[in-house]
Amino acid sequence: MPSLQTIQIIALLQGIFLLFVLFKHKKNYQSVNFWLLFSCIISVLLFTLGDDDYNLLIPNADWFFFHDTLIITTFFLYVRFYTADKKVFKWFDLLFIIPYILEISLKLIENYNDITRGIFLWMDYAVELTFFAMLVYTIVSIIIGKKENWLLLFIIPLTIIFSIDELTWFYTKQYDSPFFLDSYGIILLAVFLFYFVLYKLIISPKNLMQKSSNVPYKKSTLLPEVIANKKKELNALMTNDKLFKNAKLTALDVSDRLNISRQQLSELLNVHMHISFQDYVNKHRVQEFKNCLTLLSYTNFTIIAIANEVGFSSKSSFNTIFKKHTGLTPSAYKKQAQA
Repeated sequence: MPSLQTIQIIALLQGIFLLFVLFKHKKNYQSVNFWLLFSCIISVLLFTLGDDDYNLLIPNADWFFFHDTLIITTFFLYVRFYTADKKVFKWFDLLFIIPYILEISLKLIENYNDITRGIFLWMDYAVELTFFAMLVYTIVSIIIGKKENWLLLFIIPLTIIFSIDELTWFYTKQYDSPFFLDSYGIILLAVFLFYFVLYKLIISPKNLMQKSSNVPYKKSTLLPEVIANKKKELNALMTNDKLFKNAKLTALDVSDRLNISRQQLSELLNVHMHISFQDYVNKHRVQEFKNCLTLLSYTNFTIIAIANEVGFSSKSSFNTIFKKHTGLTPSAYKKQAQA
């Protein structure tokens, strides 16, 4: 097996090149998703550079700011935003950084006090359990959301390594993981991760991050009065004609009904209504589903039957989209509405 230092250098070179490629294509992706993935790559690079057992710059240095918990935090946030199709980072999201800050604080305290007993020990256990929960949440979100399944090849081994490392600390109060599993394991995973992200950028870049909806329109052909009229016509097509009930509805179908080009419809939605075509259609489908639950004519319909009635073609996508718009699963919403 090559030396760990060789693997570290390979990972660093791959990671730096990946950051360069990502940044070069920054404008093509939604800002929050881009910077979260960028942070994920940097967190792995920092761990690779400052590994406690094999620090490339200072032998035996304990750069605890760059522990695997930073990797866990950044990947948790990236997957949480990507699978939920979130576009804005709010103050509430900063709460998920608290476990990492607590861990750093405990490490600082450890430099001056013994934390293997008393309240600090229990705080340490609680923080590490929180990181384990974040890893489990990340895995489940990827599986349920059916997005970025390839990330499981990184997250699941990371979860196993983290669990072994923490169990070792729990039983021995020693930070040395068996066979230096945390060092070799995570840095080998880093090499795989960087290679795979580069591969995805080349083969299927649209599946790596959400595309930016703010692509500039060099020459708008929609006058202000036309924009206002087409907004009204579009809303009428949805509320009155209920075009969204067509499960195979396309942007071209709608643009034809509005007597505008597909490009103009895209501009109308993305630039002037700040929503993508699919989100706009799904918003109306979700609202119609909620309306149907209040009608006696749908009393004997199953949830999936109503979903099909309002335009959803698959159970899994319906569940994901409905929870995204309401914060509840369809069955939980139905119980709440009928309570």
